[in-house]
Amino acid sequence: MRIRHSFHALALAAPLALAAAMPAIAQDDEESDDRPSLGGEEPERGGLLDIEIDIGDLAVTKGDQQSLSYEGQVQQSAPHYKPGTPVTITHPRGNVSVRCTDSTGLQARIQYVVYGNSEETMKKVGDSVGLKTFASTTNATVTSNLPVPRAGVERVDTPLVVNLPRNAKVTVTANDGWIQIMGCTGTVKAVARKGSVFASGTYSAFDGSSSTGNVEIELSNESVIASTSRASAPLGDVVLRMPLTQKGTLTATASDVRVAHMVSGVNSPTRVQGTLVDKGPAITLSAKGKVEVTAPK
Repeated sequence: MRIRHSFHALALAAPLALAAAMPAIAQDDEESDDRPSLGGEEPERGGLLDIEIDIGDLAVTKGDQQSLSYEGQVQQSAPHYKPGTPVTITHPRGNVSVRCTDSTGLQARIQYVVYGNSEETMKKVGDSVGLKTFASTTNATVTSNLPVPRAGVERVDTPLVVNLPRNAKVTVTANDGWIQIMGCTGTVKAVARKGSVFASGTYSAFDGSSSTGNVEIELSNESVIASTSRASAPLGDVVLRMPLTQKGTLTATASDVRVAHMVSGVNSPTRVQGTLVDKGPAITLSAKGKVEVTAPK
């Protein structure tokens, strides 16, 4: 469902140029009054001019070209999603935020902003942003379909937000953006090819990896890792916060390894390997920079 779209001019010219163009303000009668903004926050003053305009009458110039933004929102839902059902979320470009709360059903939303200087091309790109959700008794999916930028478009911001019940088994893949997963109870897997990974919640297993950024896993004090878990950051750092009572075998390798837990085995500045408290699942952490294992905050 496409909720809203509108054009805006970016404040790049002198204030007098804006004042002269103010009579060209116009409203979009076909859409609701709740205009979305990037990331759900109002832009700072002096950045995005907070009016809707007739592009033909207002030209905010940078050199000889207009600088414009076209924004809107697409959302889909799966109201019959059953808590605990595995969810796979795939987003090729943009940040992904997954929020697990005391709610029902599955909701997904992309709040996009297209920046450029061609009204027609920007509108085509924005209107082609797609989002699909699916849920059955055995699995659920959230998939985005994003357009390829073209001439007349400088960039496209497409953050994806997914809301789930607290009990969820989540798998997220983001090709170009960070991943944030918060408040879930179950298992989590996050793969970020360009961007960092952060996951917090009450998990029984985790699998986090970032090709270029950092990975941070924050387990609640109620978390008990019951199966093989891992985190890897070949170009960054790994931080794991887990209860001091966690059982299992820990293997941590990096240029700098710091572990607050008691480990029976190898303990060196670059490698820690051994048993935590007692026998249990394997937990493997690796990074180029540092690996830090501490208790939950």
